[in-house]
Amino acid sequence: MKPSERIFVVGLNHLNAPVASREKAVVSSPDLPKMLEELKALVPLEEVVVLSTCSRVDIFAVCADPRRGREEVSAWFARRAGAGIQSSLYEHEGADALRHLFRVAAGLDSWIIGESEILAQVKKAYQAALAGGFTGRILNRAFQSSIASGKDVRSATGIQNGIHSIGGATALMAKRIFGDAAGGKILVFGAGQTAEAVVRHLAAKKFDRIVVANRTLENAEAVAEKLGGTAVGLEAGLALLNEVEVAVFSTSASERLLTADFLAHARRRGGKPLFLVDLGVPRNVEPACAKLESVYLYDLDDLKRMIFASMEGKHAEKDRAELLAARAAADCALEADKAPRAARPQREGSPV
Repeated sequence: MKPSERIFVVGLNHLNAPVASREKAVVSSPDLPKMLEELKALVPLEEVVVLSTCSRVDIFAVCADPRRGREEVSAWFARRAGAGIQSSLYEHEGADALRHLFRVAAGLDSWIIGESEILAQVKKAYQAALAGGFTGRILNRAFQSSIASGKDVRSATGIQNGIHSIGGATALMAKRIFGDAAGGKILVFGAGQTAEAVVRHLAAKKFDRIVVANRTLENAEAVAEKLGGTAVGLEAGLALLNEVEVAVFSTSASERLLTADFLAHARRRGGKPLFLVDLGVPRNVEPACAKLESVYLYDLDDLKRMIFASMEGKHAEKDRAELLAARAAADCALEADKAPRAARPQREGSPV
């Protein structure tokens, strides 16, 4: 069996699984090393990378018996998220698995075509697996090539025209809600890249007074410094909900951070709109919050529905991008199947 034929992927994404299903399968950053160890012990797998974001959970792996590997990883998903999750899973092997990876890195499998965040997330997932010794020649080459291709596809096409990120979509919706009066104070829960990107977009819309809340104050301080804001602990952040126009939730908490009862008692706003953006998977905000007066709550699936119209002009560019990504994936397979010249591992912070 050729090296490229031993690659497979099992996963689920925004296209075939709603937030309620994805949040059961998501792997948080603190849990990632344990999950990689657990997954590599299956079959066993020779190499493995876990890509877990708010829109997808993909397990890329290499195995001498890819069919059995796919079965074992599918069973792992069922144990983690319940047997019902298996109807939402997709499985690809060999060249199809490589094409899937290259499409993901290029932003072609995202609900915002050409989105920018996914490329950084692919790189982060690869580097985490590399640092733990979970990758080898095959996945090193595949991920390094897909990241480079993702950059090239965006440069060579117009798939990043218009809205190309969750942050951009959120800023557009805030503009619709607040109109020309857009502006004010943002409260962000979480210290990750997605939350930071959303706040940067909102700041460009004059929501320029920023407070970052996190369980770990040091993490909140690091993000607040980059955004020109202030940092508080989680409880202090919740106490500020009465003072802000926008609250962005993007944490890996397993329980709801904000409930309707808490928000109803906390708000004394005189009808002033409150824009809640829940980017958490699992969700951070209780859906019943949307029933409160002057509260506008949007989760990831809401964002997805609202921006489809902005992507209609990207269809021609998407076709070009698909062709470029497919060619790059095929080239990667050819390189992987040549004599075993080890791909040079990329360490954290190295250019890819």
